[in-house]
Amino acid sequence: MLVKEKNDPLHSESDLKYEQPSLDTRTGILSDFYSQHHFSGNRRNQSISEERRSQKFKEWMGENKKVLDLGCRDGTLTRHFIDQNEVTGMDIDKVALEDCKKNLNLETKWADFSLQIPLPTSSFDVIVAGETLEHLPYPAITLSEISRILIPNGLFVGSVPNSYHLKNRLRVLKGRLIDYDQTHLRAYNVTLLRQHLEKEFVIEELTSCRGRSAFLSISWFGRDLVWKCRNKK
Repeated sequence: MLVKEKNDPLHSESDLKYEQPSLDTRTGILSDFYSQHHFSGNRRNQSISEERRSQKFKEWMGENKKVLDLGCRDGTLTRHFIDQNEVTGMDIDKVALEDCKKNLNLETKWADFSLQIPLPTSSFDVIVAGETLEHLPYPAITLSEISRILIPNGLFVGSVPNSYHLKNRLRVLKGRLIDYDQTHLRAYNVTLLRQHLEKEFVIEELTSCRGRSAFLSISWFGRDLVWKCRNKK
């Protein structure tokens, strides 16, 4: 009987390569997970504060722009700004992305963009990330990639939930979770969002599209945080 020496590695390099899933396999696993998440939570064919956010994004980007909608899902929000713009949709949910392509007849790219966005440098005038950053494990990496593929002084618009609005703060005081969405990896407030955005962008406007009293204080009463930024590069 052969006995492995104590200083021998538990797994050889070839074993590790065999056991680790490929990039396509990991992307497929995430795709299936998000597809199930979107269907089980009735998140298909709807977008939170759709009309208000889409109007903001459309107003800010204007027309005749090359636009990337990062995290477009099934295109519910995307459809509001495809007129007079050349729009590409990107998402991890392959099923939703296929619906987006079929319904809106636009170019789509299936990808896990949490670490790298597989697109050329300085290739878009505008990038949209509506309710996307809170799902990403390393936002600093993603924001750096967004800056890379934007043209110099290009426009970056998007939104995240404001996890620290008043109702959520009161919920925490009662011993409950601040956020029950298992796909949310970041709980954003105004301060944290500014810290992340200002590393790569100049913030031109930071507002809210949800919350009756948001005009008094975005931090306390805004249910979401919506931004318009310019690329520093």
